[in-house]
Amino acid sequence: MKTVRSTFLSLLTDRPAGHVPRIAATARRAVAVAALAASAALSATAQTTPNVPGTPFPGGPTTLIVPYAAGGLTDNLARALGQRLAERWGQPVVVDNRAGGGTVIGTAAAARATPDGRTLLVTSFGFTANQFMVPNLPYRQSALEPLAMIAVAPAILFVHPSVPADDVPSLVRYMRTSGKPFSFASSGNGSSPHIGAELFASRIGVSIVHVPYRGNGPGLNDLVGGQVQGMFDSKAALSFVKAGKLKALGISSLKPSALAPDLKPIAQSGVPELATFTTASWFGVLVPEATPKPIQNRLYADIRAVLDMPDMREAIDRAGVEPLPLTQPEFAAYLKSEAERWGPLIREKNIKAD
Repeated sequence: MKTVRSTFLSLLTDRPAGHVPRIAATARRAVAVAALAASAALSATAQTTPNVPGTPFPGGPTTLIVPYAAGGLTDNLARALGQRLAERWGQPVVVDNRAGGGTVIGTAAAARATPDGRTLLVTSFGFTANQFMVPNLPYRQSALEPLAMIAVAPAILFVHPSVPADDVPSLVRYMRTSGKPFSFASSGNGSSPHIGAELFASRIGVSIVHVPYRGNGPGLNDLVGGQVQGMFDSKAALSFVKAGKLKALGISSLKPSALAPDLKPIAQSGVPELATFTTASWFGVLVPEATPKPIQNRLYADIRAVLDMPDMREAIDRAGVEPLPLTQPEFAAYLKSEAERWGPLIREKNIKAD
């Protein structure tokens, strides 16, 4: 702005009188340039300054890539988040389901996206596990940067009523002495319920029969029907416990959880080998790594503001997960610790994604 203004003044003072018409025309052009520069500066400020009321951000439609099918938990959380961000920004927010390849297809699309803050990845446990389960990933793990955690979902250990165990210690005794492997259902090879079951069995020194399904629903149906003996699943399956069709033996958080306050954490069950046992699905937002930091700051601030809204907290509660507000560095540290926990187990058990 100062350079444009100086040019305009020099045109008025340094030219001879016979050049006045040309000076006037040039001056008008200079004023126009100044106006455009001011407009651009205001636009840039509006897109990078956090918490400016009524600011249109990020300057056009935003896409939330979800590497899972529509209707699942990650998709539902993404849609709840997107709706409220659209209202906050006054801009469209579109959920783009790119399921397939064990989340690889959607994750790769997000990693290749233009790093302008208008394409975000809303993902879950598969982002952590795939780096160990999928050879030759079509993206670098570091190509996506952790932005904001949405929630976590500690798993509940369910068994069929025919299993002679009413708590974790009695289940461990049964699994160790029955003479045959215990069967665990899961939502698919390499899924969080699968790896959680493998960790449980590894800690107590037994083998299991893993029975993968295409999603939690079919696995849960077979558990209720007695075709399999156990499963790690979400709070939603507690309805089968109330109906007497399943037993819930413990929850996989280290401390008591508000999701199921009546359930004792598996880590506090009194089995020494399980004293640090924990497994959970996480749900969070990542951005392409080259996204400018001011834009990341604005995105983070707005996502955190949305997550603090009462109706968003209700949506998170209805989904059967717990909000987990973390700063960007805390979220990055969380994902690093998840990789350190699951990587060795995945390699040891040679677990491969579907």
